[in-house]
Amino acid sequence: MKQKVLIADDSEVNLMIMRDILFDAGYEILVAQNGQIAVERSLIHIPDLILMDWQMPVMNGVDALEILKKDTRTSEIPVIMVTGIATTAENLQEAYEKGAIDFIKKPFEKIELLARVKAMLSLVTYYKLVIDHKNNELSAAFLQLSRLTELHQQISKKLSVLKENYPAVENLVNEIIGNVSVQLLNEAWNRYEENYRELNPTFYKQFLAMHPDITPAEIRLCTLLRLNMSSKEIAASIHQEETSVRVSRSRLRTKLGLADSANLVGYLMQF
Repeated sequence: MKQKVLIADDSEVNLMIMRDILFDAGYEILVAQNGQIAVERSLIHIPDLILMDWQMPVMNGVDALEILKKDTRTSEIPVIMVTGIATTAENLQEAYEKGAIDFIKKPFEKIELLARVKAMLSLVTYYKLVIDHKNNELSAAFLQLSRLTELHQQISKKLSVLKENYPAVENLVNEIIGNVSVQLLNEAWNRYEENYRELNPTFYKQFLAMHPDITPAEIRLCTLLRLNMSSKEIAASIHQEETSVRVSRSRLRTKLGLADSANLVGYLMQF
């Protein structure tokens, strides 16, 4: 499958030059005449790379960059700013701070354009491979968590029967539940959360900065909700009653200060 490059520039000449160079190099090309169109087409087509002109009518490149980086659907798309010679160091610093990953100055040479684009798309390909691998690790960790939760419940039920029939072993049974079953379950949660942190490095930092009083159990619920799982799916996965998960969601919503009409999952996805 061809890699997709979106070129945003209000100059038809520049658009034509960059489009022809990159099309001949084997890339699929999308074009936009201003920043607003660039944002709209990026949300629809999700390009692998964006070449963004700095000065454009309707919406300039830096404002478009800022919008793209705030939207979870486009925040990971690398953006190369195409700048004029008069661009100052302060301008470049602003673009870096808002998420630009590289710069190309006009006028540019064909070989420079191709080299920058090829290098960036190579990094994109590598990044996607890493993410796929991490997603597989997260799926495996979640599957292990689900199975160990079920095993924990089975062990607890059987040991509870043992306590009822043989009261003398109650302390030993409680120790087994605490030291073995619960420990295994905690290790499974820790592995899941470790993989989740690697895939979502900013979530914990930004979310906890906004809501420092959130408990570990509530954080775990948040990570499952951010996977777009329903209460029924969460309950089945961690072997709880669906009503219990619904109550936890309701309490979380209240703690976050969200109105009943607010989308809880949508709110969590902002971080």
